[in-house]
Amino acid sequence: MPPAVLPKWYPAWFRLVFLACLSCLAGFPLLAAEPVVAKEQQLKAAFLFNFTKFVEWPAGKFADANAPIRIGVLGSSSFGTAVAEAIKDRKVNGRELRFVPVNTVAEIKGLHALFVGVGEGEKLAGLGAALTAGCVLGVGESESFLRQGGTILLALEGDKVRFEIDLNCAERAHLKISAQLLKLARAVRK
Repeated sequence: MPPAVLPKWYPAWFRLVFLACLSCLAGFPLLAAEPVVAKEQQLKAAFLFNFTKFVEWPAGKFADANAPIRIGVLGSSSFGTAVAEAIKDRKVNGRELRFVPVNTVAEIKGLHALFVGVGEGEKLAGLGAALTAGCVLGVGESESFLRQGGTILLALEGDKVRFEIDLNCAERAHLKISAQLLKLARAVRK
């Protein structure tokens, strides 16, 4: 009910509070969309973290037994923040996890996993070759990323995240993917 329709006998403070509440509710749909995006990013970051539990890298990929698993994100700083939060203070097979922002192909070499958002992969020539040569698990959100040499495709279906695995890419990058993860995939490409 607009403030002009409120009877004049309502106290002035009530009309001000009512107007303030109405103003807040008017902006609510704009604010509500942000947590949905944040939740999607948190969910995808959790998937990225969990993928590291089911992948085996070649022995030479780690400098020593205590070397961390380095996870990179190409582009989006907001998703990078979600990944950094998801892996904070966590370990996989006794190894710490470290977040690394990535902007160039050269930065991919020292990574173990790389997330590539929609449209980000097209910006870097030689991305697929860098993933393969560096034994890096490539996780992305587009079919074109898989064609470039990515290993896992994340896709949002409704409110659920599904994934596909390209075993050929995994083999070229010398990565062994657990049978448990393969069973959970929506599709496994060979």
